[in-house]
Amino acid sequence: MPDLAALANNWPVSRHAWPMIAAGCLGLIVAAASWYAVSIWEERLARAEFTAVANEYATALQNGLNDYLDHIVAVRAFYDASREVDPEEFQSFTRHILQDYADIMRLVWAPRVTREERPAFEREAEKLGLTGYRIRTWSLGANPDVSPPRDEYFPILYSTVASQRTASFGLDINSEPVRGEAIRLARERDALTTAQAVTIRNPIKGRREGIIAVIPVYRHGTPRDSVEDRLDNTLGVLAAAIPIAVAFDAILDGVNLPQTVDLHVYGSSKNAEGPVYVRGASASSDRSIAKPEKEFLNQPQWSTILKAGNASWRLIATPSQQSRSKYYRAWLVSLAVVLLFSAILAYMWASFRHARRLEEVNEKILELAETDLLTNLANRRAFMKRLTMAIAAAWRGGSPFAVLYLDIDNFKDVNDTLGHGMGDLLLKEVVHRLNHAVRAEDFLARFGGDEFAIFMDNVTEPAQAGALAARIGGVLTAPFSLKGHKIRVTSSIGIALYAPDVTGPEEMLMQADLALYRAKDDGRNCYRFHSRELDSEVHERVQTAEELRIALDHNELELYYQPQVELATGRIVGLEALIRWNHKTRGLLTPGAFIAIAEKTGTILPLGQWVFDEACRQFKRWRDEGIAPLILSVNVSGVQFRGACELEREVESSLTRWQIPPDDLELELTESVLMQATQRHRTTLEKLRRLGIKIAIDDFGTGYSSLKYLTTYSVNRLKLAPEFVFRVTVDYRNAAVVKAAIRLAGELGLDVIAEGVETDAQMRFLLGAGCERGQGYYFSPPVDVAKVTELLRSGRIEPQNQPLRPASSSAA
Repeated sequence: MPDLAALANNWPVSRHAWPMIAAGCLGLIVAAASWYAVSIWEERLARAEFTAVANEYATALQNGLNDYLDHIVAVRAFYDASREVDPEEFQSFTRHILQDYADIMRLVWAPRVTREERPAFEREAEKLGLTGYRIRTWSLGANPDVSPPRDEYFPILYSTVASQRTASFGLDINSEPVRGEAIRLARERDALTTAQAVTIRNPIKGRREGIIAVIPVYRHGTPRDSVEDRLDNTLGVLAAAIPIAVAFDAILDGVNLPQTVDLHVYGSSKNAEGPVYVRGASASSDRSIAKPEKEFLNQPQWSTILKAGNASWRLIATPSQQSRSKYYRAWLVSLAVVLLFSAILAYMWASFRHARRLEEVNEKILELAETDLLTNLANRRAFMKRLTMAIAAAWRGGSPFAVLYLDIDNFKDVNDTLGHGMGDLLLKEVVHRLNHAVRAEDFLARFGGDEFAIFMDNVTEPAQAGALAARIGGVLTAPFSLKGHKIRVTSSIGIALYAPDVTGPEEMLMQADLALYRAKDDGRNCYRFHSRELDSEVHERVQTAEELRIALDHNELELYYQPQVELATGRIVGLEALIRWNHKTRGLLTPGAFIAIAEKTGTILPLGQWVFDEACRQFKRWRDEGIAPLILSVNVSGVQFRGACELEREVESSLTRWQIPPDDLELELTESVLMQATQRHRTTLEKLRRLGIKIAIDDFGTGYSSLKYLTTYSVNRLKLAPEFVFRVTVDYRNAAVVKAAIRLAGELGLDVIAEGVETDAQMRFLLGAGCERGQGYYFSPPVDVAKVTELLRSGRIEPQNQPLRPASSSAA
């Protein structure tokens, strides 16, 4: 029995070892399970990161393609704005607008030439220096044949690539089927059209596959309403050749993205065997051995469609070999750790790692919740948290502080004219300058749009906050150079200083906001402090609005009229109605004292209706006396215009009540009002025009807009802003602007009238520039009904040589 005894003697040891072994096995199992769960979690994170990076690549490529096409449209706009474009103008304009794309995109001008026009066209081309110029059939060879007779040709006349003069000039791009079909579609649709999978000739880099983008140009002043009109009135086409692989390389070389994905781009043709473009650390650049699209079906991938006009491609992104190998190495290291350490330690390690990962994710979520994604600044939530802590500390005796509330003046104009992408880029540059302007201890946040807030700690004197605001205003006034554009902006800043009676962060932020609005009301590009006086000013505005409502009921309002005259003769040809308020205590008030308040409080709507009705009533009396002028102008507020249906009814009601012919009435709207108009407003304007009412653009030239609204809306007259007219005799730039505006009006078939004429020299300049009508203090200030009736009876006005008043709108 010795063996049994030995076993009995050893049993206590085994009995104590089993719990340890069981705990170790359980720890190993738990560790393995934890490792598996963490691996799944890591894989999901890797997948999310891969998807995000792939999406960023796709966005960069799509934005790049859009940018190429936008530059072609910009050249078309140059043609639309020019009566005739010679080779030097073409080269000068395209060199400027395509300066960053010269090695990528080739742009040509191909005029439309009919069979009958061909001989004369070829002779004219030779006069331009193109020796031996002949229209030839499209060919990629060195010696293309002279084109046989055809009904029409689109031969290359100008090109942005000077080295291709002898090789490509004269080639009829309409004779090649794919390019010809793109031209046909572009002319029929009056839109930019693309064709893909075309072979592009390059004398240096050889033949490349790419796309052709075509946009038509039409003769000035010709209709485009039907397909037949567009085909008949085509002046020519602008065509751009873009090698797709070169373009994609240029786009991606300009962005900083992680090199963790491989890209494969396939054309839309189902017969294509390989990709048109590949990129990545582990992607083969040799298309002959690159993978067909179907081989990606059984591996991780992300795909989307890229578009450039009619052309489209499928982008397939896959994880690069490098990123996959990193994951495999992490897997092996994790497995080795599990095997090397005991079950209990492995379990603790995996649990800790898992907990840490969750903690990091939570921290990241909290960070994102308090971060502005565009600028990486703190957002409103983070700023309010910081402000709450500062107020609590100040209540306990902490240091005083200030809040600066800032926005960019007229930022919307940048988005409207240059696009939201340029607006985002401008905001990033603004943040860069703000970071250099504020102190290290200041807290900068973006609230959204173009609004920013700054928490300034340890402010013992208001001058400290004022100095920071002045410094910010200074650094933001310097021009921004963004993608070939010079952009100038200013800022308005409101400042609120901490006071012991402040109730909380919302009140303090509201104080800064009120100060900001005061800065805007004072002309922008400045800063203002919140104060008790500012609160009083707000109350005063409310009181003014209430008094204005009472004034409407108690006949305290009247209309003054400023004559519009024929400059050469002084004959009165029209009147502009201008409201005045006979205030009981403040005397006679001009519109500048109450119109802005009326707009903000809604009083402008009944006020505008009263102006229409009163102007029509008085005009009827002048008609009955036989002294009425040719036209009566009435200003329309932006608030009235946004209530388009009410405006239409009010005008029509007043005309009907007083039996005024609609073509005797002219409505004046500013550029900014028209730029904010919607389709509903456009319909209302068209109805008013069909009724016979005339439309004028007031203060023309003072907006930041494009001139697109002149083609969108049917207007009758442009009113040159007095800011330009006042300085035409002392500033050649103002003189040039006025001449250009007068010529533009003439080419568009619009009447033009100059506001703010105050001297004989200004009048003579305007006559010489082609402007026949004007209004201003040189002839008469706005006068009451009795005085203007005397002027109407005399029929003309002798100019009044009187001292100049400060330059301002004649509509005051």
